[in-house]
Amino acid sequence: MKIKLIITIILLTFFTKAQCQYAANFKADFKLSLNETFNEDQLNDLFSKYSNLLTPQSGITQLSSSLKGETLSIFPLSDFKKDDLYIDYIDKMLNSENSFQRLFSYLIIGASNDLTREEQLLNKLKIEKDKGNLIWCGMALLHLKTKHTTELFDFLIENENFGDAHMLPLFFKLDKKSLQETAYQRYNSDNIKARILAIQILSKTGNNPETEKIVLDAVKNWDINSKGYAIYTVKELQIGNLLETVKPFLDNDKTRKITLQALANSPTSTDNEYLKSLINRKETVSNDLLSCYLESKKIENVKYWLELLRSKKVSNDYYFSVPLNKILYSEELLPDIQNTLKECKNEKIIEELVRALRSRNDVESTTILLDFLKYKNATIRYWSADALKGNKSQKLIDLLPILINDEKYRTVALVDLFVENNINDQQITFEKMYKNNSKDSEWERGSIEYLANFPLERHKELFRKILKNKQSDFAVRYDAALGLGRLKDVESVDLLIQVCEENRKESDLNSRTYLQALAMIKGEKAQNEIKSFLNSDEQVVSKLAVELLDNWN
Repeated sequence: MKIKLIITIILLTFFTKAQCQYAANFKADFKLSLNETFNEDQLNDLFSKYSNLLTPQSGITQLSSSLKGETLSIFPLSDFKKDDLYIDYIDKMLNSENSFQRLFSYLIIGASNDLTREEQLLNKLKIEKDKGNLIWCGMALLHLKTKHTTELFDFLIENENFGDAHMLPLFFKLDKKSLQETAYQRYNSDNIKARILAIQILSKTGNNPETEKIVLDAVKNWDINSKGYAIYTVKELQIGNLLETVKPFLDNDKTRKITLQALANSPTSTDNEYLKSLINRKETVSNDLLSCYLESKKIENVKYWLELLRSKKVSNDYYFSVPLNKILYSEELLPDIQNTLKECKNEKIIEELVRALRSRNDVESTTILLDFLKYKNATIRYWSADALKGNKSQKLIDLLPILINDEKYRTVALVDLFVENNINDQQITFEKMYKNNSKDSEWERGSIEYLANFPLERHKELFRKILKNKQSDFAVRYDAALGLGRLKDVESVDLLIQVCEENRKESDLNSRTYLQALAMIKGEKAQNEIKSFLNSDEQVVSKLAVELLDNWN
């Protein structure tokens, strides 16, 4: 135990040193950036090398870090701003004639949360000539959560592409009171983009008599091409007594959908009753009417939507998404969802709605899902099996072998249920499915996943064959590697190292599964290969290497 503790301390110290080295490398590159010859290629290299430090607010950086299993700091350079290097040179860089140095300074100031330079950045918004630099200056102010929202408003009007907006989401997160005051100042602008943005801001800042007056005035008087933005704010603020104002807009395709949504969100009974009266005008409930109830902020409207699904005719092309409507996972709606699934005859509706029972382990939900596992519709069977993940029902466990051995009921989503319930006696069935579904990638993956989780000695050659075939699906190769690891196949260590090194050429991230497989087998060769990743530039990989070596014995 004492020896293991010493190893843990050594490895954690190594990992800490690696993180410190990352920071030291940044400081060294910062020094190099002070050279007057600093150019675009060097800046792009820093963007790539230090994206986690320079652009933590970027959606791309956040997605990349999430996929790597890394945690992003909101202001990763907050300590750097206390460094003498920063204190002595950031202003020189900020005011440099070299546009690439100025851009680099904007990134650093934003990522360091240096509020002392807010005024300088605001001034740069007025005098910066380079368009790209101007964008990053504005991004820095957004990241600093400035309260100078009017200056940023005017900047966005000039520089944001509203059709592909990247800065607006950050802008809407700024101080609500400041945003509201800015909207009040700009809603009467001669610039149509400014008027629209001002009204959009008010949808985020809460309702009051002044806001309501401004928004309803826009609904009444704006051109039909922009009126929808004002009605959207009405919907978001749940303004009532709308019928007389918005009724004319139900006949226009440009405003009908958002007008229905505003009426659905209204707290006024006359608005709600009129909306329901539209339901009975036609035999089939229109898609936009259904959507306005599902997307409402009022849960009683979502309950009514479920009632409509089970009692009214719905068009064949109606579509909704359970994952995009999180309210469908709520406890309050569960009885209504269960009733709709039992009573609804529309298979298209059932296909999607059954996903709302995901992770439900109560008796009623489990019974519904088990019944659907033998449904004639393959999509319903798939999503029912997917919804049963985590369910430890004995009825499910008893039923799974019957389902996988009957082609009428078989669905690839069952594989995860076999694995998590540790049903380890179906190798012959999955071997046959792998052999008979060579052109079906889903069943190829599913079969190997099962066999890799419950491997037998006879599977070694199959797993090796898959690893040697560079054309094999990456997920299948990962499973094959883990299968060899679970079999502790010492003879496959060289092959695993070879594949690990091949995948490493593109990115260390691609080698993680092979490292895990090697750690299962153990041995000096496997250990040395894992040690070679302790210095990985990918922190999640170096951390994995530390953990695998820490648990070696």
